[in-house]
Amino acid sequence: MNSAVYLLDTDNCRRARAFTRLSHPPRVLKTRAEVTTAFAERAASIFVAVHADSWLRWLARSAPYQGRHRLLVLDRLDEARGEVLRGLFASVVVPHGALRLLPPDELAEAVAAPNAADLIIGGVVDAGAGVIRFIKGDLVSLVVPVTTFKPTHRGASRPDFEAMELTDYGQTVKLGSYEAGADAILYEHDPEYRRRAKARLRVSDTSFGGSLRRLRLQRGLGRADFPGIAAKEIARIERGEVKKPHASTITAIAAALSVRPEDVGTY
Repeated sequence: MNSAVYLLDTDNCRRARAFTRLSHPPRVLKTRAEVTTAFAERAASIFVAVHADSWLRWLARSAPYQGRHRLLVLDRLDEARGEVLRGLFASVVVPHGALRLLPPDELAEAVAAPNAADLIIGGVVDAGAGVIRFIKGDLVSLVVPVTTFKPTHRGASRPDFEAMELTDYGQTVKLGSYEAGADAILYEHDPEYRRRAKARLRVSDTSFGGSLRRLRLQRGLGRADFPGIAAKEIARIERGEVKKPHASTITAIAAALSVRPEDVGTY
């Protein structure tokens, strides 16, 4: 079940408005009583704040309930304030120079989405350690090795870890011209996601287009990486607009993906 999302303040800035304009916006907590009541809830929730000032002392007085909820701060914090907040929340996500986050509107949609745990909203590359820390929409972190992102089988696209970008409302990680799907990353490295995905697969998208998208992203290919097939045609197939691709199209797709034509629809 998706966590409850609360907005701690509503400064008139684009980042806050991105949350208040949602079709189902988070509840805005305006008083000390509302903040402490929400913080005392037993179920883990997500709190979103533009700043971390006036309400911080209120939370500090709710000590028995520390360590369960998660916090997304939309503005930068000084180091001391960040350390205090990390003592109050199970996880704290704060913008800083190395952290890449979704654009504000996409960030709001992803954090409030019913499938927030299946989306990637941010990431930090540690080139020295050879890992990337991804942040999911439920503000839970996942650390994966950079070797996860292999060049395409023809070497046409290689990951550029200095140019990481999160797009598609948390569904895609871009490393320069290289793209990887959040679903492929999570399927490989997040056991909880894998269990959810397998359960969904039994009742959801078992179409040829859905299989093609999963396999394409697992192979690290873009939609333009299919010789003889326009990227728009691949997109139409993945969206289900082409129910029965021509046999020659399937053969070309299979060749680019290094699988047999009859196996493309099984992923």
